[in-house]
Amino acid sequence: MAEVPDAGTAPMDVDPAASIGEKITILPGYAPDLSAATFCLKEEDHTLGNSLRWMLMKDPEVEFCGYSIPHPSEAKTHLRIQMYDSVSVLPALRRALNCLSEVFTTIGEQYQTALDAGGYERYEEKVIDKAWLEKFKQEGIKKKAEEERVKQEEIAAEIKSK
Repeated sequence: MAEVPDAGTAPMDVDPAASIGEKITILPGYAPDLSAATFCLKEEDHTLGNSLRWMLMKDPEVEFCGYSIPHPSEAKTHLRIQMYDSVSVLPALRRALNCLSEVFTTIGEQYQTALDAGGYERYEEKVIDKAWLEKFKQEGIKKKAEEERVKQEEIAAEIKSK
């Protein structure tokens, strides 16, 4: 059976040196009490944008949450959060990020457990028998020669009939 080398141990593209300040910024136009704000998530796309929006909308204190990708060629996501009762968006954002982190950790652990158990489908490369392949080739050559012979006979018969 073909084994996947080092499956499950490939490093992810995570920059451990990146700080929150480099990844998330507050865009102009936020409420003075931070009950409504738009954040810019750098180097993120629909994967995190929609997951974060979904997690924030589960929070009963969140009135509105939406995200957009300003331009397809820019690697950033705008996340708009509005809260009920003039509550700051920051605790809700932190809770959503922590919940997503827990979800991602759980998924990763379950994936690794399933991978370690080995109960997944494996692709096995079929080995072609060279003798069978040569026989198949010779049969093809014979069939092509027979078709050519029949074609020549048909041409000869057509010429005779004229």
